Amino acid sequence: MLVENEFPVGMLSPSLQAVIEEVSIITKAPRSMIAVTLLSVISLGCQGSVDVCRMTGLVGPTSLFFVIKASSGERKTTVEKLLMSGIYKFEKEQEEIYTQNIESYNHEMEIFKTQKKHLLSEFRTICKKNKSTIDIAKRIKELMPPQPPKSCKLAFSDITPAAMKEHLSNHRNSVGLMSNEAGTVFDGHALRDLPFINQLWDGVDQSTQRKHSNENNMRNSRLSLSLMVQPKIFDKYMAKKGEEAKGIGFWARCLVCEPRSTQGFRLIENQKISQNNLNDFHNKIVEIIKESIELTERGDRICLNFTPDAEEIWIKFANDVEMQIRNNGVLENFRDYASKMADSMARIAALLHFFGGYTGDISADAAISAREICLWFGEEHIRLFSQNEVNNSIIDDETELWMWICNFCNHNLVKNGKPYMKKNSILQYGPNRFRDKVKCEEVLTKLVNKGRIEIGKERRTTVVKPVSVNEIIDGLLEGINF
Repeated sequence: MLVENEFPVGMLSPSLQAVIEEVSIITKAPRSMIAVTLLSVISLGCQGSVDVCRMTGLVGPTSLFFVIKASSGERKTTVEKLLMSGIYKFEKEQEEIYTQNIESYNHEMEIFKTQKKHLLSEFRTICKKNKSTIDIAKRIKELMPPQPPKSCKLAFSDITPAAMKEHLSNHRNSVGLMSNEAGTVFDGHALRDLPFINQLWDGVDQSTQRKHSNENNMRNSRLSLSLMVQPKIFDKYMAKKGEEAKGIGFWARCLVCEPRSTQGFRLIENQKISQNNLNDFHNKIVEIIKESIELTERGDRICLNFTPDAEEIWIKFANDVEMQIRNNGVLENFRDYASKMADSMARIAALLHFFGGYTGDISADAAISAREICLWFGEEHIRLFSQNEVNNSIIDDETELWMWICNFCNHNLVKNGKPYMKKNSILQYGPNRFRDKVKCEEVLTKLVNKGRIEIGKERRTTVVKPVSVNEIIDGLLEGINF
């Protein structure tokens, strides 16, 4: 089975990498867990504002479903609280407003009932006197009840499908099921209606009617999922309901991972910890959510298209995945998951583009980043759901080393302001299979020939730099001869 891979943090923007770095310094939690949780918060914040058009006519949500396997003590709760605290603060403020509005609504409702009661009494009196009821009937018709206020609750740690349907119909149509201890979710009611959950991922309008309740009409509803679960609970769920969930298509829609543990290596350092980037992240998420509420009230939503270059990248990715489900292909035994990979890539690309504040269509850079992130999740899916020990791999040697170099160099950029690395660092810290000098040189040569990296000198030290897709980095390379 594949060993644990590190999430390709280098595929994210420098600002998001800086957020991950701050949370990593504070918590010492696995970077992969931090990065995936970060994406789940972006999904929750942006899904109400933006959809993505993969090709002509193929428009869908940007919602993402994440399941993170992590043992007790991996600091799941701390990571989620740090990244979600902006949303939690916004929810608390909105809850106070909602409580006030409910009180006002109740008073207005009492006035309405009294007025209606008096008008009906007057109507009956007029009828008994055989007088014209036209005027009184008009007044009764024009008397309108007050509209109940809407809750802006965004995130639920546990909720029944019935309660979720009611909330999506009568309150906010964009929510998240976000739990850092998802044992209650897997053992509870939230996942007992998986077809309903799947349809929310698909963005399908739904309507439900029960004998003793009003009809719930869910229009343009969106759901993000972020479930952190201990391995034993996850394995228990898989043993009891895993095949059913797979058959329904739930796991095909989920991006599942099990980050490498950092326990035993979380040494305390006496240093001042900045949260400036984290605070900026919170402010931006809340700003997007507020804009999303305004869009919803207008019945509007932004739809992002790919640029021609980005669309080519998406089409090639979709075709490559399709070919891998053939007999003896890497994804032959994971055809259900493969069928959703291109959709997930499009969603991630749209979220990165939109959250990054870029205007216009989705760029090739965002598409490339989304592709590498989806490949990483594909590796994780194969590793975690494989029925055998065969070392299947979607990522070839060149892409794996290139992604690792990008990740390492971006950490260097955040920490030291240098978007490059010492070549010997690959032999010291790189993936085990590339610590062989001959193997490493062979793959590096291919990457240079394909224009994916550059090799140069910093004084007497050989350094490696991935070919930059960010013009800002170019100014940091003065004095380095590539």
